[in-house]
Amino acid sequence: MTATAPVPAAVAAPARRRPPDNRLLSVEDLVVRFRTHEGAVHAVNGVSFELERGEALGLVGESGCGKSVTNLAIMRLLPKPAGRIEGGRVVFDGIDLVTLSEADMRDLRGKEIAMIFQDPMTSLNPVLTIEEQMVETIRAHRKASRAEARKRAIELLVMVGIPRPETRLKSYPHQFSGGMRQRVMIAMALALEPKLMIADEPTTALDVTIQAQVLELLRDLAEDRDTSLILITHDLGVVAGMTQRISVMYAGYIVETATTAELFENPSHPYTVGLLHSIPRLDEERAEALLPIEGTPPDQRRAPRGCPFAPRCAWRLEECWTDNPPLAPIDGSGRVITTGPDATHRIACHNPPTAEEAIAGRPLREGFVAAPPPDAVIQELVTRGAEEEPALLDEVVLMGPEGPESTAPSAGGLPIEPDDKP
Repeated sequence: MTATAPVPAAVAAPARRRPPDNRLLSVEDLVVRFRTHEGAVHAVNGVSFELERGEALGLVGESGCGKSVTNLAIMRLLPKPAGRIEGGRVVFDGIDLVTLSEADMRDLRGKEIAMIFQDPMTSLNPVLTIEEQMVETIRAHRKASRAEARKRAIELLVMVGIPRPETRLKSYPHQFSGGMRQRVMIAMALALEPKLMIADEPTTALDVTIQAQVLELLRDLAEDRDTSLILITHDLGVVAGMTQRISVMYAGYIVETATTAELFENPSHPYTVGLLHSIPRLDEERAEALLPIEGTPPDQRRAPRGCPFAPRCAWRLEECWTDNPPLAPIDGSGRVITTGPDATHRIACHNPPTAEEAIAGRPLREGFVAAPPPDAVIQELVTRGAEEEPALLDEVVLMGPEGPESTAPSAGGLPIEPDDKP
């Protein structure tokens, strides 16, 4: 009797411990840093969320808030050597992706987790035909002949609405429009019927008409195959019709999370209120002036201290400068449901706006004034300003008679003139 040789670690199947419920993905206290010559960039600072099978989650926030980095970390595609996962766990279908070997992770990518990248113009190899790229993707994860893979590629192109697929397979990416290239990317992402699809601003480079078509296609395909979806965008209008839940990110933190309907009906974090007042409403009888979020995002090369939104917040209290609140239920109860239609509405805020203030977009409480920065913060800003940039102190938003005001420079570098109009 001969002994059976052990399976080498590099090719052994990863151990799975399937969760007892319907969870597919669980991100727990994820921390991501980028090590640069100027110091560490605190890109993601303890992000946690969960996703059920077949559920669609929207991650929204300003550019640079950590949305894409969070999902690149899930895919283990952070740029090396600068980007590192420095804490937390990412459990996908019972497997901890953070500790998974690179060979096993490569096997999961495309097969069980697929990603549609932000720019369809650069996501495809310009010197390979569409057929070469799609067939390679299929054959890398499935035992299929070239003819079988080509047949599958034609089926996928038909599925995403590309005419004459047999002919278009021979085309190069530059022979497709932006919308068609994005459809090819969606087809490649769905080629192996993954359990999780991550769409990183999939419509950014597309015009409005094509954007609507691509989003509808993405939603229908995910629903038909019971594929879980994470949709990354800065556009709240996009996630409104695409997701069941929304998590709002700011400076590497999730500051509010709720079901989609609940978040739009009852926004409870000052940053979410600011986002909603920064987009036009088409259902209003009379158009109202948009209320921009004053100030600038924090420099994430500096270690976070206090609430990261405090310098821009009209509702801030003294403790906001020194204490970053945890994500907690708005009703004060301890019971937390993290997924599904009954997910708990949670925020990270010491002084959330009331329903009336959320509608108005500013504090309405009589005599309330946002807490000025403490002496330690002012001294730090003055020191930084002397060494780095003299206008840093102007980044703090102060309260005026009509709401929040800022003397920060405009995008063109000029001071923002006060609005004297009635």
